[in-house]
Amino acid sequence: MKKRDFIKVLGTGGLAISGLALSPGLAGCKNSCHLASSRKTWAWVHPNDYPDMAKTTSEWKWMFGDFKKWGITDVLLLTRKKDIIDQVLPVALEADINLHAWIISLEYPDAAIMKHHPSWYVVNAKGESCIDRPAYINDYRWLCPSNPEVHEFMKSRVSDLCSYNELAGIHLDYIRYPDAVLAAFHRAKYDIPQDDLIHPQFDYCYCETCRKSFKQTEGIDPFDLPDPLTDEKWLKFRLDVLTGLVNELYDTAHSNNKLLTAAVFPTPGISKFRVRQDWVNWKMDVIMPMIYQRYEGQPVEWIGQATKEGVEALGGRIPLYSGLHLAQLTPEELKEATLVSLRAGASGIALFTGNKMNDYYRQCMNQALKSIL
Repeated sequence: MKKRDFIKVLGTGGLAISGLALSPGLAGCKNSCHLASSRKTWAWVHPNDYPDMAKTTSEWKWMFGDFKKWGITDVLLLTRKKDIIDQVLPVALEADINLHAWIISLEYPDAAIMKHHPSWYVVNAKGESCIDRPAYINDYRWLCPSNPEVHEFMKSRVSDLCSYNELAGIHLDYIRYPDAVLAAFHRAKYDIPQDDLIHPQFDYCYCETCRKSFKQTEGIDPFDLPDPLTDEKWLKFRLDVLTGLVNELYDTAHSNNKLLTAAVFPTPGISKFRVRQDWVNWKMDVIMPMIYQRYEGQPVEWIGQATKEGVEALGGRIPLYSGLHLAQLTPEELKEATLVSLRAGASGIALFTGNKMNDYYRQCMNQALKSIL
């Protein structure tokens, strides 16, 4: 929603008008803050990466023209460098589409940061730093969400992006721990022998900061727990640590009149078990579970089940938009996925990636959207 429209909504005198619901804390934003309205369609976009290849302004205009035609209201733009916002933000404004800076949050394989701040990175239950022994692939070098310096670093990243007045918000991806257990699809893809149990080399984080903090609250070093891999207090500690970081980033975004949104694992249960995300209890404006059914070895109708689980767990506190992976869906399946998501209570859908669509995808998606009106 653009600033002029936001002011019009406030002028009607209500906090929940025509399907627009304020999430906790958003009512305190200034008038320039953007609202997350229901029944919108979002799209993730990878700049300069197939199928989102665009280098010139004219190419971006063509892409956003298609997005507008397809009914996409909000674009999540992968932002590794700020200059991409300088190029794309004027195009988004011209197309009347809200632009959000999508950042890779805690997965941060930066050579300079690893060299100068090795204590910022997670350590597994074998005492190995991810800098030296990354889990699964080389990019799995992760910042630890319990480290106060990491908190300041992350808040600085968010604040820096908030300097763009017309940017609608910040979108957090990889706001989690490394996968304690991979989905079966990824085990096969990377040829990683793993079962559904948590193993020490994949269990994070046991850095000095985490161990000291847990010992202060619980009176025991996590290494000294009888079974740290399954200890409920140790799990809750990590869930709460990540929630605390997210909530600080929410406050940072809102102090700059921006929305904060996040891509998360598909259900509350899967999220807690695999990557320590307790997103049901986060301060957040929009939650986008990545309900990528093929990764879970599930049929399309499972998208509705996962959506329902998330919507019911949130209890109306935060709008949920079902994340749909277009490479895993035919146009007909996108129609079904959209229908089951909306019938399960989703406020809309988020497409990965939006530029993967063609006119037949758009036709099928719009048929589903119109049938729910």
